[in-house]
Amino acid sequence: MKSTLSLFFLSYLRFFARLQLAKIKLILHLQRKNMDIIGVTGSAGKSSTVRAISTVLSPHFATKNTSESNSESGIPLNILGLSIKNYSPINWIFIFFATPFSLIFNWKIYQIYIVEMGIDSPNPPKNMDYLLSIIRPNIAVFLNVNSVHAQFFSSLDQIAQEKTKLINSLPQTGYAFINLSDPLIQKYVKTKAKIIPIKKQPFKLKKKFPPVYQISFNTALQIASLFQISSTQAIHSLNLHFNLPPGRSTILPGLKNNTIIDSSYNSSPTACLAMLDFLSTFPAPRLAVLGDMRELGKSSPLSHRQIYQKALKTSDTIISVGPETKKYFGPKAIKFDFWWQASDYLQCHPAPAGSTILIKGSQNTIYLEELVKSLLKNPSDSKKLCRQSPYWLKTKQNFRLRNSPAPPLLG
Repeated sequence: MKSTLSLFFLSYLRFFARLQLAKIKLILHLQRKNMDIIGVTGSAGKSSTVRAISTVLSPHFATKNTSESNSESGIPLNILGLSIKNYSPINWIFIFFATPFSLIFNWKIYQIYIVEMGIDSPNPPKNMDYLLSIIRPNIAVFLNVNSVHAQFFSSLDQIAQEKTKLINSLPQTGYAFINLSDPLIQKYVKTKAKIIPIKKQPFKLKKKFPPVYQISFNTALQIASLFQISSTQAIHSLNLHFNLPPGRSTILPGLKNNTIIDSSYNSSPTACLAMLDFLSTFPAPRLAVLGDMRELGKSSPLSHRQIYQKALKTSDTIISVGPETKKYFGPKAIKFDFWWQASDYLQCHPAPAGSTILIKGSQNTIYLEELVKSLLKNPSDSKKLCRQSPYWLKTKQNFRLRNSPAPPLLG
């Protein structure tokens, strides 16, 4: 019953989202303009790439992006200009009745829509076919393939095949920006659109970003060129306006003159290895606080062991949080089940002054952003962390209540 109701509601949102897009396209047509839809997929780096593309295009065109709403419900809600605050039944009922009114009253027009298209399964509604039934990009970006969400797939090949559907659905007049250094992308791309390899370009930004973001910046610069924006203009826009989303490798000042690299939003093998490389570029002492990488399926043991071996080479101290790291990390890691236990340990055994502390872990049950709070030099910086809405704070508080006797309130 619950599954049937959920599918009905998703179809309801999809129907009105399609109407909203059709309305915008009609208005643009009457103005003798076209609408371009840019879809971005990959196992890692989607959100930063969407943000980078939006940063270089928005000074020149009316743009909209999904703001990390990359799912079967998030994309149509974003198109309609609606958002979920607390995922309660009352909030969903409000969304149900607000949806047709948004079609009537939402007249925001944009020429370019940049869509993060994330999949969790080969089956609807969490697969690429379902997302393509909501929206059909004419420009697409395929970044990489790795074992994120692998528990719902039989192999990396199946992940690649599912994500490649975005590229292969492009019209003949479309453009496919693909990372040809990834063999799985090459293997399954069979598109009629023009293929543009994502290339490394020599450029320098004023702020220091981890190397993992280079593919996002390179993609943004090449898409800017497609829209007749010079690289000089695009780089200027990135320098002025590009900021990392919360928990995506933000550098924050810590206690005792320490430097915190806050990458607590999520974690995957490729991204975690890259962040450990980034940590190695900072002066010692270096501390790696690493949480579980979730939804890896059968690849979890090997992936966690690889991360541990990398951490041994790039950090002086390793602290782990979660059952997977506890099981698969080696004896030199200091292991904990929950974030508050690791936080208590760091309060009693603080990192030496001048340390660099990398904090990276997956979403749900790991919640390392709460550990970051205890290490901040400026408590006001907590507003820069991920998952700080009342809904998430309550969710984390309830999680801690279930797993420890008497936790303090979050906030």
